[in-house]
Amino acid sequence: MITTNSGFEVLVISIILILVYVIGYELIRRLEAPVEKKYELSLRLMASLSFFLVIYNIYVSIRSNDRIEENRASYNTIENIQRNWLDPQKELLQNYPEGYFLYSSMNQDAAFGNEVPQKYDATKRKQLEVYYSLRIFQSMEDFLTTGKYDKTGQSVWVNAYLMWMQSPILRFYWTKLSFNFSQDTREFVAKIIEKSDELIALRKKKGKLTNEDYDAISTKFKVNLR
Repeated sequence: MITTNSGFEVLVISIILILVYVIGYELIRRLEAPVEKKYELSLRLMASLSFFLVIYNIYVSIRSNDRIEENRASYNTIENIQRNWLDPQKELLQNYPEGYFLYSSMNQDAAFGNEVPQKYDATKRKQLEVYYSLRIFQSMEDFLTTGKYDKTGQSVWVNAYLMWMQSPILRFYWTKLSFNFSQDTREFVAKIIEKSDELIALRKKKGKLTNEDYDAISTKFKVNLR
């Protein structure tokens, strides 16, 4: 069955096929030849039109599959942004004051003021930091798996990880929890930390980092996606 979102295209193809059939039929009808020959030519005309329809249907199917893959990539991108970038930060904010420390350490150039929570549940804070550290590390592993199908762009995710891994809290738990992740994830995080060190040193000189500082690293950062 021919399936396409372009009604105009179907209309044009239909008109062309009808015209070809009418013209072909008229030429065959006027041909001075036995009835059997005309019948044979009519069958060949119909076969040719049918063959064209089959080819067109294959073309439409391929194009439709391309659109499906493109839509799937878009959905994958939105889901990744929600699950691996927005949700961990939102949930840390919802777990104030215990979530404050990790969140602020992941967003170094944001202005949170000088007030730091003094009263909080130390045990809950540690539990939250372990859990959300694992989520951040899993986000990096997911990126290696799904990055080929993500439409955001590699450098955007790398910039986020470069910022997050400047966090001393995340770095501490990476030394404790990295055994939970695959070898290529460990190598990726090691490279992120190495480049994050450069940004930490640059912040000490400049006071605050800019988009250009991150982009200067992320645009040259090589990622071996799975």
